[in-house]
Order: sequence, then C-alpha cells, then structure tokens
Amino acid sequence: MKRIIPQYIAKIEGHGIVKIDFKEHTAQLQVLEGERLFEGILIGRNYIDAPFVTSRICGVCPTAHNIASIKAIEDVFGVSPSEKTVNLRKLMLCGQMIQSHVLHLFFLALPDYVGLDSALFLTKKDPAKFRLALNLKNLGDEIISGIGGRAIHPLTTTVGGFSKLPSLSDIRKLRNNLESCVADAKETINLFGNFNYPELERKTEYMSLHSDGEYPLYNGLIGSDNGSKFNPKDYKKEITETVRNGSTAKYGERSNHGFMVGALSRVNMHRDELNPLAKKALKDSEIKFPSYNPFHNNFAQAIEILHFIEEGIKLIGAILDGEMEKEEIHYVAEPEGLRHVSEAKPLPHKVREGRGIGVIEAPRGNLYHDYEIGKDGKIKDCNIITPTVQNLTNIEEDIRELMKITNDRKEIRKLVEMLIRAYDPCITCSVH
Repeated sequence: MKRIIPQYIAKIEGHGIVKIDFKEHTAQLQVLEGERLFEGILIGRNYIDAPFVTSRICGVCPTAHNIASIKAIEDVFGVSPSEKTVNLRKLMLCGQMIQSHVLHLFFLALPDYVGLDSALFLTKKDPAKFRLALNLKNLGDEIISGIGGRAIHPLTTTVGGFSKLPSLSDIRKLRNNLESCVADAKETINLFGNFNYPELERKTEYMSLHSDGEYPLYNGLIGSDNGSKFNPKDYKKEITETVRNGSTAKYGERSNHGFMVGALSRVNMHRDELNPLAKKALKDSEIKFPSYNPFHNNFAQAIEILHFIEEGIKLIGAILDGEMEKEEIHYVAEPEGLRHVSEAKPLPHKVREGRGIGVIEAPRGNLYHDYEIGKDGKIKDCNIITPTVQNLTNIEEDIRELMKITNDRKEIRKLVEMLIRAYDPCITCSVH
C-alpha cells in the first residue's frame, strides 16, 4: 500500500490537498491556488485605492479586508473616526460574521454531519434547514448592503467615515430584521450543538483581540489564552510566516509552534463577554467551554451568529440614540484628499508619511493590514496576514493528533477532511 496519499480537500473555500503519511503519522497541508500578489499590486497606488482593492482578496470576507485596510490608513494619518463611524463599521463586521459563518456552517460543514454530499440536497431532504440558512445569509447581506452600499465589496466606506450614510428608516429596518432572526440563530445553535463531533482533544495556543469587557471585534491588543498580550504593531516579532515548497500559502507560527485564531479561540477566551442570549445558549449546551476540540469551531460559529445578532441590535440602539439624530456628514475620498459633499466641515485629515497597522477580527480570526505610505499618499510597502495563514500550522498539528484515533485509513482520510473543514479555511485569503 502507498505510504503517502495526497487527498484533495472538498467543500472548502479554494483549492488544496493534504498529503497523509500513514507510516510516520504526519500530514502536510498544501495550498495549490495561484498566488494573487495583492501586496505587490498596492505598491505605488494611492492610499484611497487600498480598501477597495484589498476587498477583492476574498468574496466571502471582503468587508473584513475593507475595514482593516481603512484602519491601517487612519493609523498612518492619525485619524480618529467618530463613535458613529465606529459603530457603523462594527455593525458591518457583525453582518460579515453572520454572512461568512452561515455559508460555512450550512453549505460546507453541515453535509459532514447529516449524510449528504452537498448542502444543495437540503432543498429536498430538509427544506426547513435550507430556509433557515437563507434567512440568516440574507440578514448578513442586508446589514452590509444597507451600510456599505452592496452585500460584497463595500462602496461607501472611506478614511474617517462614509461617503454615504444610511437613513434612520434604513437603520430601523435593519434592527427589525435582526430581531426577527433571533429565533433562527437559536435554532442554528440547537442544530450544531447536537451533532456527534469526533472526539479529539489537543490544547494549543488560542489568540484573539483583547479589549477589557468586550467580545473581540474591532479594537484591542492581541491576547493569548496563556495570559500574554502584545501590541498589534509588534505582530512581526510575535508571528512568523514560513514559505514552504509545494504550497502557495505561507504558514504561521508563534514560538516555533502552531496556534489557533477564529471562533473557537474567541469563545474559549471571551465567553464571559458574549451577549446574554448567546451566553445562555452556550451555558445550556452539552458542549462545554473552554473546548480543546477543533471540531467544536463549528459550534462556536453558531454561538457567534446569535451573539453578533444581539450585538447588531445593541449597536443600532447606540446609533439611533446618538449622532444619527444630528446632521448627517458625507465625504467622498479622492486622490487630492477628502471632497466635502455636505454643509459640514471636512474631517481634520491630512496625508502624511508613515506606517500604520489595522487589525480586526475577521470571521476566521485576526486579520492584519500593514501599510507604509509616502508623502505623496502612495503606498510604499504592504504586508497582510490573514487568519487562515495563521491557522495552517495548527491544522497540521491537529491532524497528527487525529491520526492516533484509529488505524483505519479510510476513516482517517474522512476525519482529516472534516477537521480541515471545521477550521473554515479561506484559501483565496491565504494566497493573497
């Protein structure tokens, strides 16, 4: 029998294989998608282009790239956006989380647990679950399109604010839609909380944004479950990216070992900061946290769908109580700076030379955008580290542990695919 078997990984976002060495009980995860070279594309372009170019890295999480990019530029220029702007961005990220988690859970992961080759068969076998998925996916789309101008690749976001703000009636409609989907989110938790997940326990290092009293999303230091924290500006000292032969994606490590980012890390580290309904659902579940089973990332994503619906409702309450009641300020970014398109004063914003870091929680974990901008407003250097790059080494380490469960090669190959899917890797992001 062959010692090493390459296996194509189905039902993930992108293309890759895993080479399983059954004799040595090791595996090598290889990303085969062509390099996209977005970092090189940005060099020499005006900073205004960056949020809209980088959102094209991914069709699943474009809003995350867009907002991380804007945060990096604002860090260079010393721009502090208003509370209203930050709340609207957070609301968009809530929509991004819902969008992405629903796509992964129902269309990629669910078939592993209900005996289907494709989620499309749900339309006949269980149309109620299919409608549940569509309801939640539509909710995420509506949030982002209502604020960003369309459901993917936002149009209205810009340095310091928005080129167009949603109306009060639009914001109230979004709140109604969020409230109407709470029951769907609870049903999703019940569905994914009752699957028979493979038994695998391997404690690794878990990392996420950390801001006291807040569930991670928009701001903070980078925290580890070992209690350490570091400033996002020091990420290059903490995270090592390695280039390997046979793979077009880099592999992230910290202190010579893998680590995990994403929903499981966030819930493990910040379950006490979950919103009330999500916290209760987690407490009532038979799956207990902290969990060191990577398959439970699926359940953590289900918990987060409800959490971010609740968070969206809270954010809209703050928006409606605050600056939305005042004069609406609209700006449009142009190469010369911000063009004023209302009666309000322009933002206090000047192009200046420097380096800036933008970090947010994307659906799959910490996303870093790092730009160096020249006096002319053009990008001189760019580095982006995506969550999937950070998770790749840890996936391999989990596979090695998984291979100890059984000697049945067919079963191992099945479980390895399920494990990789549970991480929800975004291959197009990894080869940015």
